[in-house]
Amino acid sequence: MPQRNVPAYIDILAVSFPGERPGIEALIADMRALNSEIVRLSQAAGKVDMRTFPKEFPTHFRHASHTWSQVVDERLRDPKLKAIFSALWGYYGLPPSKLSCYYYALPTIGYLDGGGYYPKGRSQAVSDAFVRLIESRGGKVLLKTRVEKILVEDGAATGVRCAGGREFRARAVISNASASQTFESLLDDSEAVREYRARLSKYSASLSCFQVFLGLKRDVVGQVGLKDTEIFLESGYDADASYEAMRRADVERCGAGVMVYDNLYPGYSPKGKNTLNILALQGFDHWEQFEQDYRAGRKAAYRAEKERMAAILIQRVEAALLPGLSKAIKVKEIGTPLTNLRYTGNSRGAIYGWDQTVANSGNTRVGHATTVKNLYLAGAWSKPGHGYGAVLASGPSCFAEIVRRWS
Repeated sequence: MPQRNVPAYIDILAVSFPGERPGIEALIADMRALNSEIVRLSQAAGKVDMRTFPKEFPTHFRHASHTWSQVVDERLRDPKLKAIFSALWGYYGLPPSKLSCYYYALPTIGYLDGGGYYPKGRSQAVSDAFVRLIESRGGKVLLKTRVEKILVEDGAATGVRCAGGREFRARAVISNASASQTFESLLDDSEAVREYRARLSKYSASLSCFQVFLGLKRDVVGQVGLKDTEIFLESGYDADASYEAMRRADVERCGAGVMVYDNLYPGYSPKGKNTLNILALQGFDHWEQFEQDYRAGRKAAYRAEKERMAAILIQRVEAALLPGLSKAIKVKEIGTPLTNLRYTGNSRGAIYGWDQTVANSGNTRVGHATTVKNLYLAGAWSKPGHGYGAVLASGPSCFAEIVRRWS
């Protein structure tokens, strides 16, 4: 896909689907209009005249209750073109038939118009930058310090208690943990907590993922001449079928992504070597049978299963993209939904927070404020959505809401 060159992207699609050019152009225009209107709506901060809303925000008004597939169906006819244009749905956790149109249109037009970026120094560099900023302003970041309880007095959050008994008091508590974990594990039972739990029960946790990290002892990527950085592998044009295979943890039939880190910038890996990641979105149900033994440290069956799945994904990538891959592997690390659950505490090892359905978008999305006074949510489980861009924006958005309430 051309970087920051939408006309070139349209040309590429139109070559293969010549009769669809007007629809492709109209769909791009829809995406830009949605993005523009959402930005204007956000800047209005709720001060909108609903009498003129359909005229001022026509694209938003028309598509507010639409999935991405419904928006695409208005513009495109060929099923293969629909699948190709919607191929990035894996970034957003749901197939087009289930995904709110906002969560495909807005980030994707951002990629097309502005390009995609990766932090030099790996993603840890982003966390390190936050630590430097917080500490330069007099704050403190405590690592390896688990919060065990959110303290509540007279119906209002007043601080947190950590493992070991240390307490921190504050005017407001912002939880970046999953919304379900916050209200099921970190708070004592109360009417306000039960009320919010009931509200959360209407939402579903997103898929988790299965990952294979590979360190190669020779430059297979260079030998093959592969230039792309991230490649999606699909077994067909049916996104719903791929999604169902993901839910079942069927790595032979589901879609997968391959990240070629050495094509990001020179020197990512030692000279003459490669670093790769193979990722498949995956449901949690398949891994529940291993959970009890996994937590107890009895991992023989678990390890055998994750090795089986990893071998299948490596073989698929070798056959489709990188001949000789399996014989070049020096280092292999495998992460599963249970790995995600262990390190994040997210319900079902979810990597995207709540599923980004029509019922969890716009005004119906889980917000920052909760039924417990002075307790707020930030991150992928809250507004505006998941992924680096949205989660980075969630912090300032949450802070702005706190300031509005205090003032």
